[in-house]
Amino acid sequence: MARENAPVWTVYDKLRTVRLNVKYYGRRLASLERQNFWIELLLATTAPSSAIAGLWVWQTASGKEAWLGLGVLTAVVAVTKPLLGLTKRIKEFEGVLSGYRLLDFDLKQLKSRIEQKQTYNSALEADFDKISDRERALVKDTPEPRAKQNVTKACEAEVIRELPKDHFFVPQE
Repeated sequence: MARENAPVWTVYDKLRTVRLNVKYYGRRLASLERQNFWIELLLATTAPSSAIAGLWVWQTASGKEAWLGLGVLTAVVAVTKPLLGLTKRIKEFEGVLSGYRLLDFDLKQLKSRIEQKQTYNSALEADFDKISDRERALVKDTPEPRAKQNVTKACEAEVIRELPKDHFFVPQE
């Protein structure tokens, strides 16, 4: 059987796909957390009771105008923040990312066992099936209906660099 058609490639393809998802959801989570941080920072620093509100710079003519502009921006952000649902989305992404990290770990372990045993037998196939069953639950809980293509492409390139085809052991049948 040709190296490219060996059954073990189902494991390696799944490993690469899961690693892609770890990277993708990690980046998306980081992006949401950054957005949430900047929104929270804006709200905290422009609150009338904040130390920044008392700075002398806001007492100048241009400072008063800038503070007024920040106040308008803050009011808009304060109203729209709950509508964005960032906290809920962050939790959803954390859950899915955590699940994919566990799958990534399990698939790396399976890959290691294939290399150590120098075979891909029915026992290892059964382990792979269990891992695939767990992935099914994650796929249905995907927090985004459509992936961001620019993020996906960047993550795909990283995975291909990290896990090129010649990185995998293919047992002789």
